[in-house]
Amino acid sequence: MTRTLLVVAGEDSGDLHGAELLRELKLREPGLRIIGVGGPRMTPFLDRKLADVRDLAVVGFIEVIKHLPRLNRLFKQILAATREESVSAALLIDYPGFNLRLAKALRRQQPGVTLHQYVCPQVWAWKKGRIPDLGTTLDTLYCLFDFEPELFRGYPVDARFVGHPLVEVVKAECDRAAFFAETGLDPARPMVALLPGSRAGEIQRLLPPMAELARRWQLERPEVQWVLPVAPTLDPSFVRGYLGGAPVTLVEDRTYAARAYANAALVASGTATLETALLGTPFAIVYRLNALTYQIARRIVKVPHFGLANVVARREVAVELLQDEVNPERLGVELSRLLEPETARRVRAELGEVRGHLGEPGAAGRVAEDLLGKF
Repeated sequence: MTRTLLVVAGEDSGDLHGAELLRELKLREPGLRIIGVGGPRMTPFLDRKLADVRDLAVVGFIEVIKHLPRLNRLFKQILAATREESVSAALLIDYPGFNLRLAKALRRQQPGVTLHQYVCPQVWAWKKGRIPDLGTTLDTLYCLFDFEPELFRGYPVDARFVGHPLVEVVKAECDRAAFFAETGLDPARPMVALLPGSRAGEIQRLLPPMAELARRWQLERPEVQWVLPVAPTLDPSFVRGYLGGAPVTLVEDRTYAARAYANAALVASGTATLETALLGTPFAIVYRLNALTYQIARRIVKVPHFGLANVVARREVAVELLQDEVNPERLGVELSRLLEPETARRVRAELGEVRGHLGEPGAAGRVAEDLLGKF
């Protein structure tokens, strides 16, 4: 008898992790029917796609409020599809605000559906009040960091450390010579990678100061070349609209190669900081939120570091530039520092610490094996 699994990812990093996991599920059970929400990487494995991650990719308290009507419509569509398809289990990938609410609704609507969360929400940083909800609503919580299961001790949820899928996923898509041949960039000149995020709001807030720096350095440091790997959730023409004529080369499908072969990078806070750390490229973490959202976040975030790479390393291995610090002058100062050979050598050595906290390769396979035995 064919089994049906609901899968919901809400952003680009979830699409990345979800694709590897769905691949492993289909290898083990080719007849498994998978429906749900995913991006371009997950789409080939979805037998019925209910929506795209772009429909859910909203960041910030204020921004979410503005998009509530659309998110509520999608929420109802997912619940309806779960009933129609006689879903046996739900696999919710990160995106805790939406997915925890969905898990509670599924628990009420269809008590027989087993509920599994892949990627523990960052309850160690903020919203610790979610720990009881997650601990009592979910059947399984697959944790990517070794310190997370302990947070759920005493709750019925099976919280287990599975390792981080990025350990095996993150590698350059092509060799160095091929990358420079494809992009037309000069392998003999220093290169800076810009990663302003995978969501429209991040591009709007972070790319203009980065682009302004590139324009200024066109005169001040013309030897430096700039590359921006476009996230698959974004339209390149949309990104280009925020460059203002800056000398930045956009690349698609080469997001890891662009960073691996860069001398330094400016990276939006989030999963991309872990990826860049694993690639060993010196970088600075940048982030700018809506002013009100940032004031709220400052009051509720309970960890000393904002960037995920620093949280994992338990110390600052990458400088964090937030809010008003994200300006061409400050970005330029930090990039100049990272491009100095001695600084670059030291930072690369420190980034090696991050890898040690992320477990062994094979996370997606371990999750797939466990999940298929639970419904």
